[in-house]
Amino acid sequence: MELRLDPRKSFWENIAIYHERLKKLRKKLERLEQRLKEAELEKKEEKREGPRLVRKRWRDWYERFRWMFTSGGFLVIGGRDARTNEQIVRRYLEPRDLFFHADVAGAPAVVLKGGKGGSEQDIREAAQFAAVYSRAWREGFASVDVFYVPAEQVSLSPPSGEYVPRGGIMVYGKKGWVRKVPMYIYMAFDEGRGRFFVSVAEPPGKHVRIVPGRTEKQEAAKEILRRFEKGMEHYQDVLSLLPPGGVEIT
Repeated sequence: MELRLDPRKSFWENIAIYHERLKKLRKKLERLEQRLKEAELEKKEEKREGPRLVRKRWRDWYERFRWMFTSGGFLVIGGRDARTNEQIVRRYLEPRDLFFHADVAGAPAVVLKGGKGGSEQDIREAAQFAAVYSRAWREGFASVDVFYVPAEQVSLSPPSGEYVPRGGIMVYGKKGWVRKVPMYIYMAFDEGRGRFFVSVAEPPGKHVRIVPGRTEKQEAAKEILRRFEKGMEHYQDVLSLLPPGGVEIT
């Protein structure tokens, strides 16, 4: 192996340069290994559930996560568990995005795609999305604070000597805050796309408003299907869109 040394630098300075290059190569290798593992897992899921079912459930790439569009047309995605939280940060968090997290233990990683170009309203809606799908809903909170940061302040790598469990995400630097975010969300049906969707902004046409309550998600999903006169083929989609914990439909 040939190493090129800079004669203007000392021996240890040259070593330090190659040490930094090695660290970067190791990180790239870790990301590649993670993507290979995720691809293999997705293949196993498709094999177990059947390719037709998977394609029907995931019509668009973001439907494997929690998702919505803001009133300004910006896509918001959120993790469903530790694996998808990590996946969102590792694969889908880009330089122009904003990262959101409710200020409570047990909250998903939420990303507002292109959020740096969004309005204050888009930011507030993404913050409410992050709040609704956090543990604060299950605990019956009336509101919760949510912080957000640009993509460059988010990392899956802990400081030297520290350990971060799977799904753990490090956030560095100054945070922006949205205070006392209310806990409600709307659900409606998109006839053109043939799918249910959620929104923080009240959608036009027929919709339901969902707040924390005592009705179990399974019963709530069936009630929503009855109200929209839709069949059980939409049951899993509705169930996956409902926040964690009991609900009330208004």
